[in-house]
Amino acid sequence: MPDWKDEIRQRLAKLTLEPTRETEIVEELAQHLDDRYHELRAGGATEAEASRAVLAELSESGWLARELRRVERQVAAEPVVLGARRNNMMGDLWQDLRYGQRTMLKQPVFTGVAVLALALGIGGNTAIFSLVNAILLRQLPFRQPGQLVWVSARHPDPGKFPFTLPDFIDYRDQNQSLAGIAAFANWSANLTGRGDPERLQGLRISANAFQMLGVAAVVGRALLPADDAPGQERVVVLSHGLWQRRFGADPQMAGKTLTLNGAGYTVVGVLPPQFFFPIREAELAIPLAPDADPWRGVRTSVNFLRALARLKPGVTREQAEADLTAVAQRLRQQYPVANAQKPGVTLSPLHEEVVAGFRLALWVLLG
Repeated sequence: MPDWKDEIRQRLAKLTLEPTRETEIVEELAQHLDDRYHELRAGGATEAEASRAVLAELSESGWLARELRRVERQVAAEPVVLGARRNNMMGDLWQDLRYGQRTMLKQPVFTGVAVLALALGIGGNTAIFSLVNAILLRQLPFRQPGQLVWVSARHPDPGKFPFTLPDFIDYRDQNQSLAGIAAFANWSANLTGRGDPERLQGLRISANAFQMLGVAAVVGRALLPADDAPGQERVVVLSHGLWQRRFGADPQMAGKTLTLNGAGYTVVGVLPPQFFFPIREAELAIPLAPDADPWRGVRTSVNFLRALARLKPGVTREQAEADLTAVAQRLRQQYPVANAQKPGVTLSPLHEEVVAGFRLALWVLLG
């Protein structure tokens, strides 16, 4: 396709236009001639015939004057003065957009690569920001999540340490600053009797945990404090994912019996999809029942319980930490052998504990 710009510049030379304005007019008129050329080609004209016809129109007496008036009506030229208000900003923007469109159409490969790069960049950035927003910026999906804390034993060695069962019971019963405290431990179960056997990861968790977190089941009910009482029937709650994956989202799931590790457990409920267990791979939970556990009186048992708690209204994390550390000091005096290496308790925001493993990687990806 011919380049009409040199022809147009020759005809505009005697007008002595300002260079920027001349470039704008040349681009506009060249686009008009390009359109006319393609129109003639679409009508059956050969390349030579279309070129001759377009040049004839360009040479026609009065054509250039008419086109110049049309261009000036579309976008009136304005001097660019720093600090001065632009009176025809939308017109200038429209002309810039038209110029950009023409430039891109003339370089389709570059335009395609640029658009693809922008699409990948914007899409990737949007995806990563969605993750950052969901994991790092949003509050946890619990009632008043700012009052929730992670509770860990202080130890001479660095790190956060779990509790023995007797220590947890003492902290639960002797603290003055917590509205509730719940412990949990890893538990795995072999599911049999319903299709293929499957090994599931789960938790033993204090039955008051769900009330403390403010979590309601979508089917049936969550665990209740009474489920921790000695002599209660075996019950289990399912994650939303397990309910959908293994049981086809059966709306009548509550009340059915599952065989776990050879024992029967009654399903009392299914947890909501936004809920996650403290151990993310866990798919079901049974009551911890700490007061019925045979290890409740063994001070030298393994530290295996992790804990989370809710602060009482108006109590700060520092005040609660001091309160629980005072309990720890009393336990050291009462049980010097078992508790000699347990000088206190550390509390940290539950949100910080949940996102700690993802924070750096997500910020780096977002950057």
